[in-house]
Amino acid sequence: MIAMGRYHTLRVARREAFGLYLASETGEEFLLPNRYVPEGCEIGDQLRVFLYNDSEDRPIVTTLAPKAAVGEFAVMEIVSVTRFGAFADWGLPKDLFIPHREQKPRLKVGQKAVVYVRLDEATNRVIGSTRLERFIQKTPKGFKPDQRVRLWVIEESPLGFTAL
Repeated sequence: MIAMGRYHTLRVARREAFGLYLASETGEEFLLPNRYVPEGCEIGDQLRVFLYNDSEDRPIVTTLAPKAAVGEFAVMEIVSVTRFGAFADWGLPKDLFIPHREQKPRLKVGQKAVVYVRLDEATNRVIGSTRLERFIQKTPKGFKPDQRVRLWVIEESPLGFTAL
């Protein structure tokens, strides 16, 4: 089974009136709606696509690139808040759901927040989290003294700053 919320290279298996079906090496097929089909695409071609659940909770692929895939951080604008959680614009037609339990602090419409994209193990849905402390490595590995790095300062505390 291919992973939800990640990029994959899939083969065009067949064409239907509403789009193409792309197949993985294991034979799983996913719909690529017509609006995302590259011009000149033929059966047998390989396409790099992103797998997520559409608004009806069906697995679907797109050639669009979200702001972040599973395991990545990005700044996203909160576009709506419901009694179940918030929704962030992550660059795909279906906004990214951030359940209340994954929010720190509570999010508001129009706010920009650093969001970690993860897979909800119970539902196999891609969700967001602003409880970043759970996903930040406390002791970074692989750095050398005097190495230049790019940091993303995300929070100030009495001890200093938290950075990605």
